Amino acid sequence: MKKEWLKDRLAIEEAVAEVSRIFLSPDRSDLNEVLSILGRATSVNRTHILRLDADTHEIVGEYEWCSPDTQSLKNSNRTLNPPLYSWLIKSMENGESVMIPDVDSLPSESSADKEMLKSSNIRSLLAIPIYSTTKSLVGLMSFENNGKTREWLGEEVQTFRVVAIMVSIHWERKEALMALEKSEKKYRELYEESRKAEEVYRSLISSSADAIVISDMEDKTRYISPSFIKLFGWTLQDVEGEDIPFIPETEKDGHRSILKDIKENGTSYQSFLTKRVTKEGRLLDVSLSASRYYDHERNPAGILYILRDISDRKKLEAQLLHAQKMEAIGTLAGGIAHDFNNNLQAIFGCTEILLMGKDPTHPDYSKLETIEKSAQRASNLTRRLLVFGREMKNRFEPVDLNNEVDQVLKILERTIPKMIHIQLDLEKGIKKIEADPGQLEQIMMNLGVNARDAMPEGGKLIFKTRSAILDKPFCSLHPGSAPGEYVLLTIADNGSGMEREILEHIFEPFFTTKQKGEGTGLGLAMVYGIVKSHRAYITCLSEPGRGTTFEIYFPVMESGVRIAHNKEKETIAQGGYETILLVDDEETNRELGKEILSGFGYNVITASDGENAFRYYLENIGKIDLVILDLIMPGRGGRKLLDDLMKIDNNAKVIIASGYAANGSTQAILDSGAKDFISKPYDIKMMLKAVRRALG
Repeated sequence: MKKEWLKDRLAIEEAVAEVSRIFLSPDRSDLNEVLSILGRATSVNRTHILRLDADTHEIVGEYEWCSPDTQSLKNSNRTLNPPLYSWLIKSMENGESVMIPDVDSLPSESSADKEMLKSSNIRSLLAIPIYSTTKSLVGLMSFENNGKTREWLGEEVQTFRVVAIMVSIHWERKEALMALEKSEKKYRELYEESRKAEEVYRSLISSSADAIVISDMEDKTRYISPSFIKLFGWTLQDVEGEDIPFIPETEKDGHRSILKDIKENGTSYQSFLTKRVTKEGRLLDVSLSASRYYDHERNPAGILYILRDISDRKKLEAQLLHAQKMEAIGTLAGGIAHDFNNNLQAIFGCTEILLMGKDPTHPDYSKLETIEKSAQRASNLTRRLLVFGREMKNRFEPVDLNNEVDQVLKILERTIPKMIHIQLDLEKGIKKIEADPGQLEQIMMNLGVNARDAMPEGGKLIFKTRSAILDKPFCSLHPGSAPGEYVLLTIADNGSGMEREILEHIFEPFFTTKQKGEGTGLGLAMVYGIVKSHRAYITCLSEPGRGTTFEIYFPVMESGVRIAHNKEKETIAQGGYETILLVDDEETNRELGKEILSGFGYNVITASDGENAFRYYLENIGKIDLVILDLIMPGRGGRKLLDDLMKIDNNAKVIIASGYAANGSTQAILDSGAKDFISKPYDIKMMLKAVRRALG
């Protein structure tokens, strides 16, 4: 079952990669093809993309894919029945997806919803909202099964949210191109209405926001618009009667080919992506439209060029692709760490059991300690991967960032050479942030040590704090940021800096420019993971020979009650006599857990999956004192099993176990009824304490 689950996950990742290529190709932007790829990868019966009017939420476009044995809804009198359609829209108003693994498992108070879903022949459903860049709901994407249930993992949902972003960008880009074509058509119609069309035409293009150039049939410049002057810097006096000067060498062959086609065949080019250079030598990405220009007698008089600067759009697309890649790598890193922790469980547990039964003078004692230390190092490596994948447990508290910088400075002064001068520029009176102090220290230490390595001959390392507000224009150009009030931490050096090719990969795990054995390549990956877990935003600016600057925006703390975390003493909790049901799909973990708990007096029953565990609990209600269940299992997973147990027994005591560290998703599970969380690999002392707490 686990191999099948991994296979499905890889299929979805490959499908999303293909979808990304489709959206980046202007010739393949077919939403029906996108749905076909996603539907086959997820093995569902039906997929939909519905486009909505942002104001009325009426359907203005619909796309559908069905498996060969499934009836289409698109060609019937309705796409979705009106009550279900309205219910889905209302459910997505807060930005959340709608997940229904099994219609029959809906509670009794949702009987109307159940009948509504069944009337559309839906057994299980996942619906993802599609939002515009202005945060308006403009569509939804759904995955439907009509005959079988379907559990959706959180990482799958996040992956499909990325696809929803791509769909939204595709729609907005298409609308922009249509608007441009409509504008050009309007200009041509005005020209044909009058013999004075040339004057009218020039009046219109003079007021256009796009840069416009008119040349003669030999491509000698005759007119340039005010917008051209503003964008490229040349005036008409500079270029009149001359060849167009703003074509870079790399684009000249392409330009000659377009010019020949226009002159000989009258071909018109619309929204052709190319590059042009300004008077100052700055290279711009532009969208170019080119066509013949006619005089009032309809004779070819020249060539009309319309240019639109799309540098910001290209930058935004690059940032989006980078964000998608980082999300995919984070998901993969978290998954690897989870599976590796499961394997470490056996090494840790068996070693601890053997050590507990031996005197330090025993000849095997030191060897067992060596095994334990090696396993601990491996566990620390997976913990760093979990940090990058944002699957770590944070201990948030109100923090004055200036105080944290002062504390880190004391450590850095003892570890950084004297020829590197550390300079502080801290704004007084900055607001507090909600953060994990230990992880803030990790961020500053990692960036400080990296700066040290970039300045082997000495230099300057600057720590700066400022109050900052991110507005919508900034956030629209920086995916991953959100409008609001922040505290900005800047860490800058004047060291060797980085090439652009290196800068694009610095946050990826295991990427390093250091020699073999000098670094793991996880330092900046950890920084990235910690920043994202704090709902913060990080940027990096660097040029060879001009140093590196990291800017991290931490959201200002919201008011509310904060929970204090108390550290527990490392003592072994007293055992007991109660009956414990241990649920884990890994046989080694089941046997090890049973041996640990049985050794301290507990009566332990094991189950290899959620189905058997639920059946056994149902047959023995009142006889099971505690359930310890793995969070990630094929079939009936930990979350589903917990919900089912709480439905049949409100007094059920459950502990969640996982190779992931506790995070926000796990906290939601604890809030829904679980008594505690224990990480894999099990620490015997912490495991026994959690059991004792849960049993009371």
